[in-house]
Amino acid sequence: MKDDVLNMLVNSLAKLDQVDAIALAGSHSVKMSDSLSDYDLYIYVKEMIPVEVRAEITEQYCSYIELNNQFWETEDDGVLSSGVEIELIYRNLDWLDDELNKTVFQYQVNTGYSTCFWANLRHSMILFDRDQKLTELQKKYDVDYSDELAAAIIAKNVPLISNAFPAYPKQIAKALKRNDFVSVHHRITEYLASYFDILFAINRLSHPGEKRLIQFALAQCRILPVNFEQTIEQLLLLAGQHSAELPKLVEKATTDLRALMDER
Repeated sequence: MKDDVLNMLVNSLAKLDQVDAIALAGSHSVKMSDSLSDYDLYIYVKEMIPVEVRAEITEQYCSYIELNNQFWETEDDGVLSSGVEIELIYRNLDWLDDELNKTVFQYQVNTGYSTCFWANLRHSMILFDRDQKLTELQKKYDVDYSDELAAAIIAKNVPLISNAFPAYPKQIAKALKRNDFVSVHHRITEYLASYFDILFAINRLSHPGEKRLIQFALAQCRILPVNFEQTIEQLLLLAGQHSAELPKLVEKATTDLRALMDER
């Protein structure tokens, strides 16, 4: 990495006995970074580093830091003295292996974002690997996207964007009739989570996460629904306008996505 401050931070963390490996993931590891991109630094630990030790290290290299945030995972979040925002996310390699085994080999999937951990590992740039455990884990999961995994994701998510009793289109239409616009946005968000899970499964692509999905899909997907970009942008526009036309467009988006399954 060209960022000297980041390199020094990594070197300091690597000296700790608790640390098995350190990797850079996110946009910087897949060459999609821009001026707004932060560093997603994953510190794989055999046991958690005490907060006071993390404080002592990060204060040397950060102009601002919030320690031990617990909103999603254990994180320290702040800004490097080089001016770049950084997230330090602490994970355990055995935990990650277990999560990936459930998804990649046992086909236990979610309603949205099913293969995000897999994409994260596969595209991580290893910066430190004490006993090559992270390298071995990358090799273990450097496998083809199986038809069985794609089928499991599609089977889990398609009913929720089409005609299951609790399907999102029904909930969106009902919320519009009630003028419950918070619910409209909640359901559109969940609809899109399942939509993109299906789209990436059809294309046998591991899910990159929640950011710049249209850009990623346009660049990486071999097949896309007709008028894909315009449809997604119009969905968001109509949701913001609380338009009565939204349910029709949701139905069209679903129909166009399902048509891809017949092309595979």
